[in-house]
Amino acid sequence: MIIVWYLALAVLLFFGVKVCRSKTWNEENMSFNQTKCFLGFCAMIIVFHHISQDTCAPWLNPRYIRHGLDIFVTAGYPMVAMFFFCSGFGLYKSAKAKPDFFKRFIPVRLIPILIPTVLTLLVYIGFRLWRHIKITIDPPFAVNGHNTLHPYIWYVPCIIVMYILFYIGFGLFKKDWAGILVVLLGTIGYIFFCVKFEYGTWWYNTPHMFLMGILVAKYEKKFFESCKKLYPLRVIINILLCVVLWYLGDNAGGLYLQKFHHPYSGVYIFRSGLIGCIFQVLYTFAFVSLYYLLSMKLKVGNKVTGFLGKFTLELYLVHGIFIHMFGFYMIHDRIKPVYYIENVPLFVLVVIGLSIPVAFALSKLDKAVGNAIRPKKK
Repeated sequence: MIIVWYLALAVLLFFGVKVCRSKTWNEENMSFNQTKCFLGFCAMIIVFHHISQDTCAPWLNPRYIRHGLDIFVTAGYPMVAMFFFCSGFGLYKSAKAKPDFFKRFIPVRLIPILIPTVLTLLVYIGFRLWRHIKITIDPPFAVNGHNTLHPYIWYVPCIIVMYILFYIGFGLFKKDWAGILVVLLGTIGYIFFCVKFEYGTWWYNTPHMFLMGILVAKYEKKFFESCKKLYPLRVIINILLCVVLWYLGDNAGGLYLQKFHHPYSGVYIFRSGLIGCIFQVLYTFAFVSLYYLLSMKLKVGNKVTGFLGKFTLELYLVHGIFIHMFGFYMIHDRIKPVYYIENVPLFVLVVIGLSIPVAFALSKLDKAVGNAIRPKKK
């Protein structure tokens, strides 16, 4: 029955797709509506990614492994790369189009991130108090620790860092070259920090795409026109690059691995080392480039993806709550969940069926609070 979910994802992505005729192009490939629709689909892939990590990841206790979603185990980071890319692109475009953009930056950009983050974090803290799990927070300078209480919260501090870099670079210095330089140096510094203190590779294998989004936005017309040249060859090359770099980045061939003792399952597995992470970084470039090329000919989006695209952050932060409630463990593998759903298709249905309405309601609260505190236009 798991094949039903693969078919559902295919329909979600391709329903309503329009193909541009020969010698015509989708000039609105990076429009707000199209990118929001595709990001809605990316958010769903991230949900499947995290579900797969609790059902069929190789580091799990063998007694809890239930295959079916294996293809999603490493499918998360290219989707996150799309979010960073579109964030950088959208911020630059908004900054150039809205004279008061930086005056309203904090209430418009940062507060909507913090509200769902804090509320979902409180739920995880409540889980720990309910099940008598010790609440510990690793300091940011700890080596190989970094207990964030909320298991998927890493994206929030990362995107906030990117936003602050953008605010400093483009809001305070005004000149584009200075803004690009600030974001570049800040991103390098962030990555160096994560590598030095041994944060997981997922903390730093995608934020570089934020700067890439800024650059594409700045040179959008030139970039779009250049991509028209030798278009079929560019698409073929990017497809080949995606296949090769995905293979190397995920260490499918047993390359560039580090031995790692997983703290929950107690088994030794192999995970990506720094060289493997470099291939992951290269893969994100190829993946986002392929999307951009294909979007020049394909108009994606439908009512469902458009709906999901309105609350992607909330969906990202909320869905893990239900994974922990109905997976084989809650927070820690020695703690029983509310109810363990062993059937994978049913597990997916419950997680998605509960996550979407809760995330939507949270987005409405988020929007209401944001509208109340943001300064009014004069």
